Amino acid sequence: MKIEGVSSSVAAQNRKAEKIAASGFAVPNQAAPKAGAAQTPIPSSAISSLDSLLALQAEDTPQERRRRAISRADSLLDQLDDLRVATLSGRVMHSQISKLASSLRERLEGVDDEKLQSILDDIELRAEVELAKLEKSL
Repeated sequence: MKIEGVSSSVAAQNRKAEKIAASGFAVPNQAAPKAGAAQTPIPSSAISSLDSLLALQAEDTPQERRRRAISRADSLLDQLDDLRVATLSGRVMHSQISKLASSLRERLEGVDDEKLQSILDDIELRAEVELAKLEKSL
């Protein structure tokens, strides 16, 4: 069996590999900066634009506050339900109590919707009462 040169697909792969290797890592010919040389400072306009972007992201919209309040109410209700089931089964764990206590310590900004705020206040009050009852029994 006689082998005649390299097949076209192997040659194409070799050319591709050479091209990738050629366009890979290259060291610039510039001299490295001296150890004592000062670097150029960042322009203050770049910092102020970053600050303004962060301020825009941090600004709460009424919809965002409402969404967080509903999420908090759902979380507290779920924890209260888990606590109720654990109490009925006689298996209340300290981790459940501490989780509820930490959730109650996290306070959110008020929402514009008075009904929603009233419901959230009622849920928080119920959670505080249940937490006090459990802590007293332990």
